[in-house]
Amino acid sequence: MKRALLGTFWIGAVSAGLGLAVQLSGVLAPATVALARADALPPNGIVGFGYFLFLILLSFAVAWTALQVAGLARQAVLFVLLAIELIGAAWVLHALQISFPPLPLLCAASVATLLSLGLNATGDRRRRRTAARAFTGRLGQKALDRLTESDPLDLSQPGARAASSVFCEIANEAELIDDLPAAAWAQLTAEFIDCAHQCFLREGGYLQAADGEGIRVLFGFPNQSPSHATEATRAALAFRDEFHRAASSRPKSLGKIDLRIGISSGTLVTSLPEDAPHGDFIIAGEPLEVARRLARANQIYGSEILLGPRTYSAAGKEIVARPIDFLRSAELHDRIEVYELLSLVEKATAEEIARRDRFWTGIVYFRARRWNEAWAEFNRARAENGAPDRPLQWYLRRLEPLCRQMATEPAPGSEPLVPL
Repeated sequence: MKRALLGTFWIGAVSAGLGLAVQLSGVLAPATVALARADALPPNGIVGFGYFLFLILLSFAVAWTALQVAGLARQAVLFVLLAIELIGAAWVLHALQISFPPLPLLCAASVATLLSLGLNATGDRRRRRTAARAFTGRLGQKALDRLTESDPLDLSQPGARAASSVFCEIANEAELIDDLPAAAWAQLTAEFIDCAHQCFLREGGYLQAADGEGIRVLFGFPNQSPSHATEATRAALAFRDEFHRAASSRPKSLGKIDLRIGISSGTLVTSLPEDAPHGDFIIAGEPLEVARRLARANQIYGSEILLGPRTYSAAGKEIVARPIDFLRSAELHDRIEVYELLSLVEKATAEEIARRDRFWTGIVYFRARRWNEAWAEFNRARAENGAPDRPLQWYLRRLEPLCRQMATEPAPGSEPLVPL
């Protein structure tokens, strides 16, 4: 806002001064006379104080409008409409015997528009350089181009926005550290980070951090996107598939990693301190911690990718997912329904959809403590080719003693929530 006010002040002053000089010097008198003969416009005659005041106000108004309106086409349309209105006003006022020469006004408006275009162009270049410095290495080139072409991002002010957080971790990190030499562990971590770095940047994510603790990627920041949850789930699936391919080709390194991913959506608050190093934003919000908790919760069920309820709600039409359980933290009433991400709808087969639906029905029966019906539905949800399904096996192991107990005892109470 401060920059726009300063730009309006000096552009309006320059264009108004030029318009006044043109009117007072009479340099446009020949052109005005020729135009008057051709179109019956008034000559550049004597004007009053009101005309000069209108010229000054018009110059500042055009400068402010041109600085606020984005896009060359929109600015051109506004200038053409203004020119038509000024010429029309000149005709009307000429009929009332009022001198209102339009050419000095058009001259002032033209100068204000051109100077505003130049100022906006320099501002775009400045924003492009600032964004490049802050996000190079953390955003892919496509996302970086999108950032510089969108509305200006004020990095100096804290802001809140809806976004999705993806957290990837090496679930068996402790075992690998015990089994591998330090140099081998460092090399393995570097390969894992490099694989994640390339994939997530290609998918348009913002790489918040990548180290031995895990990979943290954001979608919806810095580029705002209403479909950030869908983008996050799509990127997580792409990374999972790419990682498994790399692990198959490198069994002695990446093949040893047990990958786990958590995704959560919500509001994040971001700020960039003045003395912060290159692109080190301060980012806080519930999705960061929930995504980490979900990644770790995968180890309970044997799943690979777990979603929070907001992510599932936002991306549900684009993905194939199934409910897993309710998780709770130390707070008694703080519980989260989590979902396992299976695939994208566009890539899912009819069998996968049917198995998901049977598993979902089994969950409904399980939560209603209808153990026999749940057992039957979970068994129907088995893959026809015998592929392992760890979350399904986890539920079958819980149901087996309950079904045996049903024959001799009343139905037990509901299973406790799994703590995180």
